[in-house]
Amino acid sequence: MKNKISMRQAGILILILIFSNKILLLPALMFDYVKGDAVISLILIFALEFISVPILLKLKQTFKEKKLYDILEQYLTKYVAKVLYIIFLVFMMLKAILTFSIVYVYFKQQIYQEEFVAIALISFLPIMNHATISGLKPMARTMELFFFVILFGFLFCLGIAVYTPLSVPDFFVASAGKIFNSIYRYAFAFGDFIFLFMMIEKIDYKKSEEKKIYFYTILGYILVILLFVLFFAKYEMTSFMHNDALADLLAYSVRFNAIGRLDIIAILTLLFTTIFQMEIFCYAFCDSLLNIFPLMDKRYSVAIFDIIFLILYYVFIGNYEIMVDATVKYFPPIGIFVCFVFPILIWILSRIERRKNEKTT
Repeated sequence: MKNKISMRQAGILILILIFSNKILLLPALMFDYVKGDAVISLILIFALEFISVPILLKLKQTFKEKKLYDILEQYLTKYVAKVLYIIFLVFMMLKAILTFSIVYVYFKQQIYQEEFVAIALISFLPIMNHATISGLKPMARTMELFFFVILFGFLFCLGIAVYTPLSVPDFFVASAGKIFNSIYRYAFAFGDFIFLFMMIEKIDYKKSEEKKIYFYTILGYILVILLFVLFFAKYEMTSFMHNDALADLLAYSVRFNAIGRLDIIAILTLLFTTIFQMEIFCYAFCDSLLNIFPLMDKRYSVAIFDIIFLILYYVFIGNYEIMVDATVKYFPPIGIFVCFVFPILIWILSRIERRKNEKTT
C-alpha cells in the first residue's frame, strides 16, 4: 500500500537495529564486567526484549491504522503522550550520538589514522537528512536492497573467524547478581523495537506474514550471539582490550591466499549498517518532534536534529570516552523504560481496548 512498509521490510529494519551498538564495542564492555557470562546476559536481554514482538503485532491487530501517539493520547492524555514522545526523542538522539561516536573511532583507527570528524559529518548528515525527508518507505526499500550485502559481510566475518585459533569461552564465572545487573547496566544498547512501535500505522500488516517479523528478529539475535561467542573464543581473557568486535574477528587473517586484505569486508559492512542505523534514528527523532509539534514542517525537524546533534557532539557528550561512560552510568534508566517498561504499558492498553471491543460486540 502507498506510504506503507511491508512486513518483510519491517523485519529488515529490526534486524539492522539489532546490530546497532552491539557488534563493535559492546562485547568488550560486557566481557570486562561479567567475562564469558556476557553471552548469558545477552541471551537474557534478548529473551526479555523478544516479548515486544507479539505485543507489537497485537497492538497492530487491535488498533488497526491508529498512530501510536493517538493511542497514547486517547488512553493516557495528551500531556502524557507528549512526555513519552520527548523520552523517545531523547533516546533516539542519544542512540545516534553513541552510534556515530563508536563507529567514528573505528574508522579513524582503520582508515584515516587522524581526526576527520568534519568529513564524517559532511558525509553522514546529508544522507540521513535526505532519507528522513524522503520518507520511511523509500528508506525501507533501500535497506531491503542492501540487506543481502550486509548479511553476506556479517556472515563472512563470522566464517573467517572459524578458521582462526579458537577456544571454548569460560562460562558461569560471574555471580548471578552481576549477570542480572548487567541487564540494567547495558540496557541502553537495546530497545530496538521502539522504532516499530512508533511507526505502527505505517506497517502494511498481514497476519499471514507475521512470521517474517519473527524470522528477522530471531536471525538478528542469532547472528549477534554468534558474534559474541566467536569473539570470546578468539580472544579469551583479552577480549576487553578489543573494541571493534566484528572487525577484530578478521585479525590474524587479513591476508588469505591471493585475495588480499579482507578487513575491507568488515569496513563496508559496518559502513552500510551505520548509515542505515543513523537514518532510522534521525527519522524517529523527527517523527517524535512532529508529533509533539504537529504544525512543524518536516524540513525544520531535520534541521533541528542536525543542530542538536552537532551541539551535543561537539560541546557536551561527543567525546568517545564520555559517551561510553554515560551509556553505562546515566542512560540505563531510559534504556530499561524503552526496552521493557513501555512494551508492558502498550500490552495493557491493548488489553483494555480488546475488552472494550468484546463488550460492544
